[in-house]
Amino acid sequence: MSRLNKLMGKPITIELEGELFEIHPLKMKQLPLLMEASSKNEAKQAEALQKIMKFTLLKAVPDATDEELEEISVKYFQILSDAIMKANGLDNVPKQKG
Repeated sequence: MSRLNKLMGKPITIELEGELFEIHPLKMKQLPLLMEASSKNEAKQAEALQKIMKFTLLKAVPDATDEELEEISVKYFQILSDAIMKANGLDNVPKQKG
């Protein structure tokens, strides 16, 4: 391994409903998806956020089915979003207005 190994993100652990989940940071290959999540186009933004959420949950629970991922309650959206932001070092970035 090279010195770049130090630049690889480390997962964080969160608890939801008594279960522990490791939330892994996104990689460079997900950068286009992350940029799309910042889109002014709400439909594109929602689709990108959904993909990021599914990707993250599948990484945390590799044996999860597509049906299970589709059925996750929206009530966990904020908690998961905050954890994803934190895992990616974006939790202290000011939110854009407008």
